[in-house]
Amino acid sequence: MTDYPHPDFAALTEIDWDDTESILTCATLVFDALTREDNALVLNLLERLPSQAALTSMCEGYDFMRKLVLWTDPDTDVRLRLHLYSGRHTERPHNHRWPFSSRIVRGRYQHNLYGSDAEFDERTDPASLKPLLAQRQRPGDTFALDHASVHNVCADPGTVSMILRGPAAKTRFLIHDTAAGAAPFHVYGAAQETADIRASKQLDPAALATAIGDARNLLLAHPTSEGRP
Repeated sequence: MTDYPHPDFAALTEIDWDDTESILTCATLVFDALTREDNALVLNLLERLPSQAALTSMCEGYDFMRKLVLWTDPDTDVRLRLHLYSGRHTERPHNHRWPFSSRIVRGRYQHNLYGSDAEFDERTDPASLKPLLAQRQRPGDTFALDHASVHNVCADPGTVSMILRGPAAKTRFLIHDTAAGAAPFHVYGAAQETADIRASKQLDPAALATAIGDARNLLLAHPTSEGRP
């Protein structure tokens, strides 16, 4: 039986991961539970994280973001993640392996949505991608996205968001990293990655402790009850 951190997590059993409205409705209940009383449940999950090897092994660091996995359902592979953004990266259009919902907890970002990935591949010219939706999202804003959507996030430094990701729908996704002038590349799930690639992403104990401390400081300094910026 799945161990839920809060009774409202039971809403996850009602999600139809092929229906973005269903994802948004149910994920909103979970995000609300996590952020009540100035993010009390998120802070509790952060405190427990270092003692849970199955979760710490999934925590990763990148040049623009650190990803902390706070909870997972091993039966469905649904995961709760906390994203800590360290800088502004504006030119990384990508799709996803899984559908998900996100809520901004602290900071803000611009979200550009380009459409379906049906014709999004290595030959796509990123300059040809025109946003169908461009939106500035702030604390409390929540959205859901299908895995076939192509989008991009431009986050202010210090932005914190929560992600509820659904079961994987495909083995890889594509990134066009035009900001770095690099060739487009695919990113695979952990089961398909080499040991070297896994090691390059994983946070060692010191980096994990730093990320958890940074997350706590940001959440405590900017509780949910503050006014929207």
